[in-house]
Amino acid sequence: MNNNFTVKFWGTRGSYPTPGPQTIHYGGNTTCVEIRAGGHTIILDAGTGVIPLGREIVARARRGEMNFSNQPILILFSHLHNDHTQGFPFFGPAYNPAARLHLYGPGTSELTLEELLARNQQPPAFPLNLRDMNAAREIRAIGELDGVVVDDDGIRLSRGGATSNPDAVLIRLMKSYAHPGGVYIYRITWHGYSVVYATDVEGYIGGDRRLAAFAKGADLLIHDAQYSDEHYRGCNGWASTQGFGHSTPQMACETAVAAGVKRLALTHHDPTYDDESVHELEEQAQKLFFNAFSAREGLEVELTGKVTPLTYEENRRVELKVAR
Repeated sequence: MNNNFTVKFWGTRGSYPTPGPQTIHYGGNTTCVEIRAGGHTIILDAGTGVIPLGREIVARARRGEMNFSNQPILILFSHLHNDHTQGFPFFGPAYNPAARLHLYGPGTSELTLEELLARNQQPPAFPLNLRDMNAAREIRAIGELDGVVVDDDGIRLSRGGATSNPDAVLIRLMKSYAHPGGVYIYRITWHGYSVVYATDVEGYIGGDRRLAAFAKGADLLIHDAQYSDEHYRGCNGWASTQGFGHSTPQMACETAVAAGVKRLALTHHDPTYDDESVHELEEQAQKLFFNAFSAREGLEVELTGKVTPLTYEENRRVELKVAR
């Protein structure tokens, strides 16, 4: 069994892709995160970042590092807005008849997710429809009471994520209403390590307490931090974005401190921000939460590495020391 638990960022932008020389460092693809735990592949959202990820997965299969027939791929959608689904029509493994895809996400029925994906590929806007994708597909609408189990027996739903297999990857979800239409937040656990994926959430004063409880003690919290504080408030020429369903780095840090997580990845960067702007937000966040960083394309985080979380008081001391 593979003993690595790795998080890799393939897309870190929100709203729409922004390729170009001003976004080389942090990347211009929209949201997509790959989780590899115990040899299993889990993909969080399918923005345009899923396109290069798909090419890499195909390359792994060609190199013999992955076997489509006995290593199914799970794609979890946080919600169905365009920047989280727009890369799926170009996801290479979906056209391979040997591949097995499990597509799970929000919806009142399986038809909700399937119809949305099909609509993205509806002629004449796109030459190939969903039926032209030759991979075996299981499309499931899941809810807050559902858990997902991933192990050598496959991928399946389990109420609460219960299993007797200690090597299984366990996934729980929480529905947040801090984004228009609602959004799913996922907690993925393997061998005692956890990553929480909370994109497209807008913070609350003092931090999102429901999210903090859900993320309690996680090794990595991936949190929306799209806007600078002045952008969010509508200062210095910016139009206010309050109510748009996205956070600032300060909001993300407040939740990270309340949850006592070990590391915080800021993501869903605003498409109008260049690398320098994102870096400035990263520096501001590190004054509030020492182990914060801005996610960038290609960055890998190994969760099995030991990182000691800072307490709230320790984080406050770091902030005060920097302020002086």
